[in-house]
Amino acid sequence: MRRGGRDVERAEPRKSPGAALCLLLLLAGVPLASGQDASKGSIWSGVFTDAQARRGEAAFQSNCAACHGKTLQATNPDAPNLTGPSFSTSWQGKPVADLFALMRSSMPLGAGGSLSDPEYLDIVAYILKFNGYPAGDRELGPDDQMLKQIVIEPKK
Repeated sequence: MRRGGRDVERAEPRKSPGAALCLLLLLAGVPLASGQDASKGSIWSGVFTDAQARRGEAAFQSNCAACHGKTLQATNPDAPNLTGPSFSTSWQGKPVADLFALMRSSMPLGAGGSLSDPEYLDIVAYILKFNGYPAGDRELGPDDQMLKQIVIEPKK
């Protein structure tokens, strides 16, 4: 090919093994990236275990029920309900990371940070379970990036 009075070689497109693998995975239906981590999935695919929710219930009753009620209906007028329409309105569309961070920094009232991260995560699991989200085979962990990917979605 001539360009500007000079002979210019035509560049052949480079073939990348990585590109071929990506194409193969896409054709096979394997997601390469998404808003949800494929190992965790949607909140509806079970992001906590039943055992974690049971531990969370015990921790909730010991540390939270005085204000938020034994059935997650607040007994203190300054505390929000953690179930029903008020929970859905407050948390729908927000990541589990936000709920975890709020609880860890400010709960129990006046004693934020007094529980361990696993205890806070167990309580989050209990609240989710109580609100009808299904348990799965993996526990919620303290990985903030993973928790940000799990969005509290409306009930199906």
